[in-house]
Amino acid sequence: MASWRYYSNTAIADTLAVPGGGNLSNSATSLYAASGAPSGYPTQFPWILRLEPGTSNEELVQVNSGSGTSGTPWVVTRAADGTTAKAHNAGTAIAHGVSAGDLTQAATHYASGSGSGVHGLPASAWAAGSFATISEQTTTAAQASVTFSSIPQTYAHLLLLGTGRLAETSVQSDDVTLQFNGDSGTHYGYLTIFAANAGGTMSGPSTGNGFAVSSAPVFRFLASQSGAVANVGGGFAFIPGYAGSGLNKVFYAVSGGGNGTTSFVDMRTRLGIWNPAAQAGITSIALLAPSGGFNAGCQFGLYGLG
Repeated sequence: MASWRYYSNTAIADTLAVPGGGNLSNSATSLYAASGAPSGYPTQFPWILRLEPGTSNEELVQVNSGSGTSGTPWVVTRAADGTTAKAHNAGTAIAHGVSAGDLTQAATHYASGSGSGVHGLPASAWAAGSFATISEQTTTAAQASVTFSSIPQTYAHLLLLGTGRLAETSVQSDDVTLQFNGDSGTHYGYLTIFAANAGGTMSGPSTGNGFAVSSAPVFRFLASQSGAVANVGGGFAFIPGYAGSGLNKVFYAVSGGGNGTTSFVDMRTRLGIWNPAAQAGITSIALLAPSGGFNAGCQFGLYGLG
């Protein structure tokens, strides 16, 4: 069956004629419309022509070229889509139509993906486990930290999300830091590129960095000095290859926040590195708030990718 066929809604039924006269044998591959001027048939190829439609002698042929006139007859492939090549008398009916093969091919294509509901995509694009929720947490009261523990080692990468507000009253925004596997040793390094518009004066892009520190900043949250209690900050971090035990771990994060109705906006882009005493897969992540902790209503999510 052809991978693509053409169709027309305006083809007018005609009758069969054969170059040189006579009837169509069961092996001939040229024919034309006896009217001499077939109307409404597809002009691109291939397409289906029905010989003696609706009778016990019906045969489907695939038209591959030609204009259906005596000077330029249609060149066809006989016995299309499982029908049988037969002899046909000149003057019998011919018509353009859709075959069962066309509809079967379309239905098979629609069903590809084993019922995933994602048409035409391979299983790898939709199968369970390619993106999965590991844990989602929301603070219900002020607290100093949030921890994701017993992280499965079955995914390729991790995606970490956080949004919320800090209880600090002395600053407009501040950093949430992280530790992997409960490691509070001086095994972290980071680089930050940031821009802020505090008080109406833009600062940045600027940089900040640290190394041999006990945790690495990952998210920039707004703090309670930053105006209305609904104002929020947060961001996301990508942690590739988290389960391997041969290499140090790295994360890439974007975060920030603002008031929306005042000049205060704060954005941070970060690279963080964890170089433990002994390399290991990440099995827990602790997010640490600065002095005062997280307010109630902060939301965090950890997701497995791949």
